[in-house]
Amino acid sequence: MRIIVVDARARNISHNVRCTECGSQSIEDSQADIAILLRKLIRDEIRGGKSDKDIYKKLEDDFGETVLYAPKFDLQTAAL
Repeated sequence: MRIIVVDARARNISHNVRCTECGSQSIEDSQADIAILLRKLIRDEIRGGKSDKDIYKKLEDDFGETVLYAPKFDLQTAAL
């Protein structure tokens, strides 16, 4: 996969993932160790052929629903 495509997808995903250490920044904007590791994980997953949806699912499974800025759509989040 082209480096430009991987980088663009990784940045897009990283903007939608909350830093679990600082909580107030996305992992794209944070320099916390966990944010750096998660950005690398996302790039590795993209290079491995994973879809964005698969990557979001893995992050949510590993860190909980609050790691994502956009909650899943269901009856509890419909009003958001």
